[in-house]
Amino acid sequence: MLRTREVRDRALFDLDDGPVTPSNRVDLVATTRLLNVLLASLVVSSLQYEQHAIVVRAPSGRPLAEFLFACADADRGGARLLAARIRQLGFAGEYDPQHLSARSRVAFRTFGDGDLAGIVTQNLVGVRILVQTLQEAVRWIGNDDPTSRRLLERLLEEKETQADELSAQSSQQQAATSRPGVRPGT
Repeated sequence: MLRTREVRDRALFDLDDGPVTPSNRVDLVATTRLLNVLLASLVVSSLQYEQHAIVVRAPSGRPLAEFLFACADADRGGARLLAARIRQLGFAGEYDPQHLSARSRVAFRTFGDGDLAGIVTQNLVGVRILVQTLQEAVRWIGNDDPTSRRLLERLLEEKETQADELSAQSSQQQAATSRPGVRPGT
């Protein structure tokens, strides 16, 4: 246990580092690299959700489109939180569009109007990739950076909720395509 004087002396060391104190045990460069991969993945995911929501035109697909728009908004919010944490760690979030897709774990894919099954499946795959990536990131950070870990855990919970909803949507789409005479998305 540190004494009061030791804590004060350590807090006075490198004041420009903001919340990064000498007791922070995380590898800042590696953590920032990881957070930027997650940031890129959320930005690409948000763009994909938005693109897919826009192409859903059938009146019966409106609830799906609204859900996809909400997921896009949530992912953009998550990316902003990651960028803020990266800044707290002394670095900058990397939003350069030329490099986003290369860093992203989520692949961007478009679909034509009416391919609701493809849209749902692609987004379910993307969210499951993010769930796995966030789980790995939480384990890797462990107790070395509790603030980043809590942020990642919060994003993980959100992604698991999205995966649950998309899984239910996927089941509905599969059921609709298996009924003779019923067109999916109508």
